[in-house]
Amino acid sequence: MTQIDKKSFQPALSREGVPRKFSGWVGLILIIVFVVILLPILPLVVGFAKTGQNTTVLNRDYSLLNKKDIITRLKTDFPTVPDFNLTVDKRQFIIKPSSVSAEINYSLTASNLLYRRLNQGVINYFTAFFRPKDFPLEIIYNSDQLDRQIGDIASQIDKPFIPSQLLLNTTGVINVKTGEIGLQVDQPQLKTLVVAALSAYSSDPISIPTKSVGLLPDPKIVQNTLTQANKLIGKSLIFTGTDNPIIIDDKTLISWLDFDSFCRSNSINDYVNSISPSIKKDPVDALFKFENNQVLEFKSSQPGYTLDQNQLISSLCSDIQQLSTSSEKSLSFALPLIYQQPKVSTQEANNLGIKELIGHGESTFSHSTAIRNFNVAKGASIINRLLVAPGATFSFVKALGEVTLDNGYKQAYIIRAGKTELDVGGGICQVSTTFFRALLNAGLNITERQNHAYRVSYYEEDMPPGYDATVFIPSPDLKFINDTGNYILIQSTYDGVKKKLSYDLYGTSDGRKVEISNYRRWDATPAPPDVNIDDPTLPPGKTVQDEHAIPGLKTAFDWKVTRNGEVIRQKTFQSIFVPWAAVYRHGPQI
Repeated sequence: MTQIDKKSFQPALSREGVPRKFSGWVGLILIIVFVVILLPILPLVVGFAKTGQNTTVLNRDYSLLNKKDIITRLKTDFPTVPDFNLTVDKRQFIIKPSSVSAEINYSLTASNLLYRRLNQGVINYFTAFFRPKDFPLEIIYNSDQLDRQIGDIASQIDKPFIPSQLLLNTTGVINVKTGEIGLQVDQPQLKTLVVAALSAYSSDPISIPTKSVGLLPDPKIVQNTLTQANKLIGKSLIFTGTDNPIIIDDKTLISWLDFDSFCRSNSINDYVNSISPSIKKDPVDALFKFENNQVLEFKSSQPGYTLDQNQLISSLCSDIQQLSTSSEKSLSFALPLIYQQPKVSTQEANNLGIKELIGHGESTFSHSTAIRNFNVAKGASIINRLLVAPGATFSFVKALGEVTLDNGYKQAYIIRAGKTELDVGGGICQVSTTFFRALLNAGLNITERQNHAYRVSYYEEDMPPGYDATVFIPSPDLKFINDTGNYILIQSTYDGVKKKLSYDLYGTSDGRKVEISNYRRWDATPAPPDVNIDDPTLPPGKTVQDEHAIPGLKTAFDWKVTRNGEVIRQKTFQSIFVPWAAVYRHGPQI
């Protein structure tokens, strides 16, 4: 055989040792990769941190812009939020952006343009760069202010639905009063339209959305209702169960007939709601007067009641239907009432444990004015003949109630915030002071007591300084807890001639004894120099004294309550009275 030279079968090599045909294919492949892969993403590289292509804001081109350029252009293209023109039936209403604090949020709008691709996924991230997208403006506004603006506009447009009604005139003829269809602005929808217009930077008029309210009956229904109404002429419903019966006449009953259903529920509801307060009656606890070691009945207990409105409303329509088919001129029904029993009934008098005097306190006020005496008597009449249940906390302020001119009090001087002022109810502290002394002598658990800011002469006529108690609504208060295990009867006695007030507390003694001792007084401080004030509002030469000079003082006494030799309560009551200067106001010198 002829020997073949293997070198003749080796392909030609390039300078680098790579076959020339293979090297050509590699170049072609690189070109293809560049055209297919790298060329499309070149805009992404160039547009890094910029908006994508075909990005618009309200159809204005914002492609390939960074955030700073976006904000600059936004401020140029959309400088201010336009006014909103709302229209309905040739009427116009203007909402100014400033009235709802509306502004364009340029930064957030720019961020939306830049980062719209971040939540598109890996593949869509690239395609979103080229996909056309139009953006609205981001607007900030005060939602509450916009609600108020829309509500105000609605109040000028809304019309109530007035239903047709049957009316019985004085001649016994029933007339049909034709109603009116109502109109109501769809406020939620209007708000949606306004917000959309804000985002769209639109100044086009916005048509206010409205809807009709109610329906009017057709003639056939009106005739059928008239037939029912004629059956009620001359008839009435009577409701009993209270001191005065309630009579509903034919005129009212006929006005309650409805065209769609037998009764107008709204009218019945309004009527029941209107009469409910006059039917309400609070329960009255039995009150007792203690005399000659016996509990005498002072005021009998009475149950209270309120109207069961739901039951009356649900039954009234059927009552009217029954009356319309009845041959009787009137039908009587018992009012549905919800009864409330008193806490203390008359029959419980002998079980209250009110057997004996357990505490007494008194005070005199010989120099008190007539107006102040009136308030003392008024307050003592309220804090009187009251029962305090075992374990209950008694609040003087709460039991006293409102101290007002309407409640029968008069203006007299009081101490408030360290100053003497003319106010309603001056003299009430005479009552609280006397009551405090009765509590001390009864050995009851006194939980709250406050002395006056400075010494008051009325409380030192028959006792040394420091046996007083001031009260003022809502605080300070005078409180005690009934820890005797039985009821306590509070009874006051006012003597307007001797100008004396006393309090007696009745209950059942548990053997407790009270010791008040070690009274002391110190740090007596003279009153400051007189204060003289020029008052041009006074007549020339006239002088008015607003405050009297009162020395300061500190006092204390020890109070100990024992039972069977055991101390059950011990306390030191301290009082600090600040010195007080006399204050004079002078008119111009003559």
